[in-house]
Amino acid sequence: FDAWAMRGLPVVSIYQMASLTAFLITAVFLWAYRRFRYESLAVFVFPIVFILTLTASLAKPLTPWIRDSVQGGWEAVHVALFLLGYAALFLTFAAGVMYLIQERELKSKRPRAFYYRLPPLNKLDQVAHQTLALGFVSVTLGLIAASIYASAQWGASWIVDPKIALAFVTWIIYLAMVFSRVAIGWRGRKSAYFAIAGFCCAALTWIVSDGAHAFMRQ
Repeated sequence: FDAWAMRGLPVVSIYQMASLTAFLITAVFLWAYRRFRYESLAVFVFPIVFILTLTASLAKPLTPWIRDSVQGGWEAVHVALFLLGYAALFLTFAAGVMYLIQERELKSKRPRAFYYRLPPLNKLDQVAHQTLALGFVSVTLGLIAASIYASAQWGASWIVDPKIALAFVTWIIYLAMVFSRVAIGWRGRKSAYFAIAGFCCAALTWIVSDGAHAFMRQ
């Protein structure tokens, strides 16, 4: 509704970003569920979607955009790509955590009831692999769009923006994860650790709103 009312992408505040992110996480989850048919992924998805939706519900009434440029152009493109990428990478993170839990339960002599509801290790690795592919491509394209827009707006000074710098750090972590899977053949536990580290950095990137992104505090 915000997109229709504002005639643009609803990401001018942390509340609107939370709402759009919740929608995208749900959409990626439904895609993953349709592909793999594992309901246990919802254990991680639904709580975060609930928290994001609750955060979005705290928003103030609709007000005019603080920055019209967010409504279209390269900025809108890069925001949409980043949020889609982070939504997919959250599923990569969830699959990684579930992999570590499943592996631990397999090694224990008395697996708990939760163990029997988790997908097999190879299926969890497939979920992580395919959501990583979607997320990494989206974040990469988002960085390209962000770089083009930021260079036009602020020249060379954009590189020191905290949010942009963290986005590059996040991208490097996921690049290392992709490289380790493709070139070195790392799977399973090592890949899961990469997924967790990358998502923690991505979450920090999502929260930071200093520098050129200070308008998002509204």
